[in-house]
Amino acid sequence: MRTILFCFSICWLLLLWPACVRTCSAGTVPLIRLHDQAERYALGNQVVLLEDEAGSLTFQQVKGLQNAFQKSLQEIPVYGPSSSAVWCMFRVQNRSREDNWYLEIGNSYLNQVDLYEETEAGNFRVVKGGTNEAFRTRHLKTNRIILPLRLPPGTERTYYVRFQSRSILRFPIQVATMPALYESNHSFDLANGIYFGLMFSLVIFNLFVYLSLRDKAYLFYILYILCLTLDVASVRGYLLEWLPESLMWLVTNRVFSGLTIFFAVLFTNAFLQVKKFMPGLYPWRRIIYISVAVIFVLSLLHLYVWSFTWMLLTFIPTYIYIYSAGIKIYRKGFKPALYYTIAFAAVGIGITIYILKDNNVLPETAFTEGALQLGSVIEAIVLSFALASKFNYYRREKNQAQELAIRQANAFSQQLIQSQEHERKRIAAELHDSVGQSLILIKNKVLMLRKRLDEPAKVSQHAEDLTESVTNTINEIRAISYALRPFQLDMLGLTQSIQSLADEVAEASGIAVTVEADNVDGLFPKNDEINLYRIVQECLNNIVKHSGATHARLTLTRTEQVVQLMIEDNGKGMPAGTGSVQKKQGFGLLGIQERINILAGNWLIKEAVPHGTIIHISIPIAVAHANN
Repeated sequence: MRTILFCFSICWLLLLWPACVRTCSAGTVPLIRLHDQAERYALGNQVVLLEDEAGSLTFQQVKGLQNAFQKSLQEIPVYGPSSSAVWCMFRVQNRSREDNWYLEIGNSYLNQVDLYEETEAGNFRVVKGGTNEAFRTRHLKTNRIILPLRLPPGTERTYYVRFQSRSILRFPIQVATMPALYESNHSFDLANGIYFGLMFSLVIFNLFVYLSLRDKAYLFYILYILCLTLDVASVRGYLLEWLPESLMWLVTNRVFSGLTIFFAVLFTNAFLQVKKFMPGLYPWRRIIYISVAVIFVLSLLHLYVWSFTWMLLTFIPTYIYIYSAGIKIYRKGFKPALYYTIAFAAVGIGITIYILKDNNVLPETAFTEGALQLGSVIEAIVLSFALASKFNYYRREKNQAQELAIRQANAFSQQLIQSQEHERKRIAAELHDSVGQSLILIKNKVLMLRKRLDEPAKVSQHAEDLTESVTNTINEIRAISYALRPFQLDMLGLTQSIQSLADEVAEASGIAVTVEADNVDGLFPKNDEINLYRIVQECLNNIVKHSGATHARLTLTRTEQVVQLMIEDNGKGMPAGTGSVQKKQGFGLLGIQERINILAGNWLIKEAVPHGTIIHISIPIAVAHANN
């Protein structure tokens, strides 16, 4: 993975290397002859070029530097990201019967295209084009830069064109008739129409989904796809027609490019939950945010080429962040991340092919010219599948959690009923075997006392026995009542009740129980206090019944927000794990889990060192106060 990202970064750095037009020494300007047999003429390697690095030469100065022009050896002249102005000169002779010939510039995103055409009197007049000019002032109201040549049949004229760009300076140029231009551009315009229709349909559809689900991932997806589509519309020249002149800076400053990167990272964080699954990667997002801010600052300072170059550099950390998050989170079991990674791989490949084409590394074909749109539309569609997959993924998890909760609730209900029956049986047995027998004994002693009323000494003895039997019976009834509801909670408070419970367990079992308890009285309502008390009682009962321990320690601490309960013994221990109780583990632990759920707490069972068990329980105080 690191090797792939390293190679990807090197490729992007190579794209930033200043591209240079291959030229030969100065010579005569080639004459381009127009005939009736052909309606289109590519001029790339039939023109001579002059680079004005400062961009300050006037037309009159350029006319005097004809010997400085050099013939281009490339079919499409490319100067890379450059702030230079490039002058192009060519001569055209019209040997056809057609007088409506046009000069088409294949790059719609050039900021300045000034055509200086020779008139019949030998003078020159200028026709302006490019994104710096308002759309309403264009000679032809189209997204492409098309300028009239005004070349009557049988005439020969010289033309100068000044090109300047705020990004890659590349100018495919051809001379053609209007029918030829219409036919050659028809298929591409149709493909662009399908592309923009699909993209805006996906935006509208997912907008309705977002309004239904209120999931931020859908919102960031909508903003990301919308900015990406608007950026493509800017590059293709379509957005110039629809934006008012006061907002033209959005196009000329590549604002949508920066916003696309920004919302791509926000979508990544929301969709993949990078903060949760990859907390180590999450802080690196700030580098990308700062880079996007630098892009905008450089544009505001009118350092447009630097801004464009910095934007290309920003793609490197952005795609490292995106791909690293997608691949690693997929490996952690989040299946929708696979669609996400495939989607961004598609648009990354499309952008790379498009820029390689712009630098003449790849030839200009229908595929390389449309790679940007193809990659982005594949990405948009696959990301829609990814969002749907994410929704289904969490819905399955929710359904599984609900099914598990229902099974646990059913199991708890069944065991609760059984426990109630066992408790009733135990109380009935205690009443029958203990209280009942004591009452029968009292009854018999009363009868015997009645028969011996004439013997004072024996009456006194029977009275003492009767008093002792009544006292024992009262104590037995009190013990049964105490087991049902500990009176200390109402009289002594929760903290002292837990201490008394530990003392009683220690006295009855012979296990030394150490208690370290902060004062937790008044932190919980009465119903929650009994739940916490029963949790401690059940844990101590388990130690007595199952652990074989000789010592136990109970620690109860409180902070501003949480009460921590830790019960530790030195017995034989039990399997470690979270407080997830299976059916086979009996009602005791299940009852503890249910009471902890009621208190909105959590718990953990782990092994003590060198042996024994530690049960750690956390109960939030805020929830307890809310229950009040």
